[in-house]
Amino acid sequence: MTNLTNQNHLEPIQQNQRIHFLDVLRGIAIQCIFMANIVYFSGLFFFSESYRDSAFVLPSDKILEFISFLLIDGKFYSIFSLLFGIGCFVQYHKLSSQNKPFAPFFARRMFWLLVFGLIHLIGFWLGDILTLYALLGFAIIPFINTSNKTLLTLASILILLPIINWFIISYFGINYPDFFHQKSIDSWQNYGYPQIEWQGKLWNDIEFELTNKNWSDFFKMNLGNSWTRLSMILQEGRVFKVFGIFLIGIWAGRQIMNENLLQNEILLKKIALYGLLFGLPMSGWRTYISFLGEQNQINSFLNTLSYALGTVPTALGYAALIALLFRKKPKLLMWIAPAGKMAFTNYILHTVFGITLFYGIGFGWAGKLGFTMLTLVAIAYFLLQVVFSTFYLCYFKYGPFEWLWRQLTYGKFLKIRKS
Repeated sequence: MTNLTNQNHLEPIQQNQRIHFLDVLRGIAIQCIFMANIVYFSGLFFFSESYRDSAFVLPSDKILEFISFLLIDGKFYSIFSLLFGIGCFVQYHKLSSQNKPFAPFFARRMFWLLVFGLIHLIGFWLGDILTLYALLGFAIIPFINTSNKTLLTLASILILLPIINWFIISYFGINYPDFFHQKSIDSWQNYGYPQIEWQGKLWNDIEFELTNKNWSDFFKMNLGNSWTRLSMILQEGRVFKVFGIFLIGIWAGRQIMNENLLQNEILLKKIALYGLLFGLPMSGWRTYISFLGEQNQINSFLNTLSYALGTVPTALGYAALIALLFRKKPKLLMWIAPAGKMAFTNYILHTVFGITLFYGIGFGWAGKLGFTMLTLVAIAYFLLQVVFSTFYLCYFKYGPFEWLWRQLTYGKFLKIRKS
């Protein structure tokens, strides 16, 4: 009876209780995630260069693609994963201070995130990350009270596990993700959609999907692609990495709430310095291999190794560097905070925008733009999202999807309009 009473009195974190830096960091992360994802929405990697509109192909494309891969790829979804872990601890801290149970609340929160994620993944886009976050969110609950030393030790092991995963798949030949890849192939074959052969393996023809103009076919193809997403996550060992960063996020959340981490300039400088000094060279090595190296088993292993060793330190270095900048000049970055407050809504709108602009069921611009133009489009769209989020939050407490998620989690109607 006590738990039921506590549940009925659960309330979301109020606007005046928010940690503004986390909103800023979330806003930056969501933008850079879109800059990485827009190349997949646009079909840049799936169409030949001859297919592109020459007016939108610039000499800077290759250079900018190289720089983007070096500085952005993998780093900002890692920061987003870190923020997820931090948010988990912030919720725990709030509930604990009110003597309310954390596990049932967070399980409900993850259940509804899983529902949103599955709809997004199966119905609309194979690049969905919400489903993975929700499933790992359930698994993180038992670790909320784990000691700092154990959290960081487990996180380090998990972040390195993709290397072992590579050996299992590529060296010992136990390609367990291929089971799910084949289910995707079978799904497309069942509906009679075309496929292509690449590197001796059958793949769904994404070019056909992007140029398709039929909504029914769009949903059927995306249903099949959801299996490909699962295969890709297992292939690269992302489950281990993301869960490891979640654990670092719990540690970071604990330091923020209990040890005033965001004011600890010495520690932040150390994280920024060591993270970037170690992470960026490793990321540079991976970038060189990916762009200039031969496609062979040795380079495949080196790619996995450099990704495991470079991405997370770089992401942590970025986060600490942004925290230092925010500490010195908060007004310089606060304009980004509204986009971070509405990160869930803005993430879903990325899919709406990407499908509308690039897919055949939309305006059909897939394959037409070079990398420079795609980057400019992503930046321009983010600025529009900041303006929209700022204007929207003048009148409403939460973004539309944030509000719906909160209502389902708390099991009651929440007023969305500001007084």
